[in-house]
Amino acid sequence: RARTRERIRERTAPHHRTREVSCRARMMASTAPRAATATTRTMSAWRRPSTTTSSISPRARRACAARASSSNANGNGNGNGSNKTLVKVCGITSVEDCAVATASGADFIGMILWPKSKRSVTEDVAKAIAARAKADGAIPIAVFVDEDAATIVRVCDAIGVDHAQLHGDGARDALEALPMRVRAVWVLNADANGKIVTKFPGDEDKLIAARQKSMSGEQGWRAAVDFVNGPRRVVDWLLIDGVNAGSGTAFDWTKLKAPRGASRKGWLLAGGLTPENVAEAIDAAHPNGVDVASGVADASGVAKDEAKIKAFVANARNGATTTA
Repeated sequence: RARTRERIRERTAPHHRTREVSCRARMMASTAPRAATATTRTMSAWRRPSTTTSSISPRARRACAARASSSNANGNGNGNGSNKTLVKVCGITSVEDCAVATASGADFIGMILWPKSKRSVTEDVAKAIAARAKADGAIPIAVFVDEDAATIVRVCDAIGVDHAQLHGDGARDALEALPMRVRAVWVLNADANGKIVTKFPGDEDKLIAARQKSMSGEQGWRAAVDFVNGPRRVVDWLLIDGVNAGSGTAFDWTKLKAPRGASRKGWLLAGGLTPENVAEAIDAAHPNGVDVASGVADASGVAKDEAKIKAFVANARNGATTTA
């Protein structure tokens, strides 16, 4: 019997070994994916997130660019992507004077459309000056004093200008009715001690009173929406001049407290500036730009003096870096 059992074991042993090997193979095959997955997970846990720009969405890149632009416009920049002091030459009465100003580096060309000014120009002349300014890379600005919104829009469209300087009470009152396509330069007046005595864009007292009145009515719940969608208050630039704007009289720049956040792009300093004192004024007040008219005029007080314009722009560029 023992011999018989031994013969049986010899005959069945290969079968058992084969089945054992097959079972082991199946077990290894079934555990291999899990092991590979675990290894992959382990490696993934240690993988550093990509920091290349390709991992940033286009929307995020645009948002970053917008924030940088906004910071430049409202922080240390001038709304033009650089820290240079901008220069506006105002009271230009001829294409020739415009060409001299732009060749000297002026960024803005001002034309007075108010007929009572000694430097006023007709719409035809203003149109020619504006065309030359734009051709030379400068921005033409039409100056108004007591015109209403309809007149300002009509004149700007007629002469091909999209910047309007609101220099007097009448023109400032027109802001609420001006379309946003007309970029506004709001003029503030400062007294001899540098104290601003003119209202700011959007009369806050008036707006608050209107809101309070609307909130007391039956539709008071809509007051907040109506307030947001109310009259225009936004201006692109502030221009701070003396009380007698356009007279060439200076005020105390060291005591001037320039407003922040009241305009989209910054503010310009005017009033008694000349080639001799513009660097000092920039150093004292730190404006985004400077505005000059009488300070670069010839003996007539109307036409411009080429040498004075060149000296003014050069000295303004060499003035202190703006921080407002």
